[in-house]
Amino acid sequence: MTSNNQILAVVKTQATIHRGCNRAWLQGHEAMARAGFLPNARYDMEYRTDCVVLTLNAEGKRKVSATGRGATVDLVNKKMNAYNFSGGISWVIYNRQITVTGA
Repeated sequence: MTSNNQILAVVKTQATIHRGCNRAWLQGHEAMARAGFLPNARYDMEYRTDCVVLTLNAEGKRKVSATGRGATVDLVNKKMNAYNFSGGISWVIYNRQITVTGA
C-alpha cells in the first residue's frame, strides 16, 4: 500500500473519541522501536484517501511522545474523522514508516 519494506508487525487497537474527533494511539509497542519510532523521533504525517502514513523524518513536524509508559504516537484531530475506525484500527509497521487504517 505505501512501502516496499517488509512488514515488521501489524497491531490492532481500538479507536476512541476525544472532543468529537477520532483518536488513534499506539504506545510502547516493541515494533515501534524496531521501526525507529523512539521517544522524541520526528515524523511527517500524510493523510491519504484510505489511510494515514507516518514516515520518520529528522525535520518532521510531529514528534513521538516520551511518556512513562513508553514511546507514544497519538493521532487526534478533525482530519481523522474521515476514516472508519468503528471496527478498530490496524497499525502496519514497516522500517521507518507506519500505516494507519480501519481494521
